[in-house]
Amino acid sequence: MPPSSFVDRLCTKPHQDTALALFDRSTPFTRGYVRGRLDELTHDEEVLLLRFHGTPKGGIVVGSGKGSYDLLRWDGTCSMAVEAEMVTRTRPGRPRTARVQWHRIATRTQDALVDASATVKRARAKRGKECKGAMSGDVSAACEKADDALVSAVVDYVRSGGTLPPPDDLP
Repeated sequence: MPPSSFVDRLCTKPHQDTALALFDRSTPFTRGYVRGRLDELTHDEEVLLLRFHGTPKGGIVVGSGKGSYDLLRWDGTCSMAVEAEMVTRTRPGRPRTARVQWHRIATRTQDALVDASATVKRARAKRGKECKGAMSGDVSAACEKADDALVSAVVDYVRSGGTLPPPDDLP
């Protein structure tokens, strides 16, 4: 797990580029998978275990008493104090991810993704055509589908060990 001071800085705001870098398969961080739906977390969502909180000695125990984790999601946000029994280290067949936000990825990283992956390049072009610059709000079904394809292409690239430049927003 990363140092606690880094986790504190990381979890102050979303860090999309940093999340992509930390989810690279070559990093030493422990992956976890959510065992069910919990607030904004989805069943089988892949997360990084950032910090473990054991049960306090002599205090009131809330929940199972097995401790909790602070988690990093693919979208660069953190989920804090998630009960340990809600997270497993057993990888599901097709792990899900929090929605990567293309517009939050630094231009330098976007360019590197497009240059390195023909799949990302095609998906970005299709998203641009279908969404006409829209980032959110009332968009067409075709735009949503194109955005999903772009997110999948980015995640697949990172999971396959594709290289990225160092994050601009390193906490």
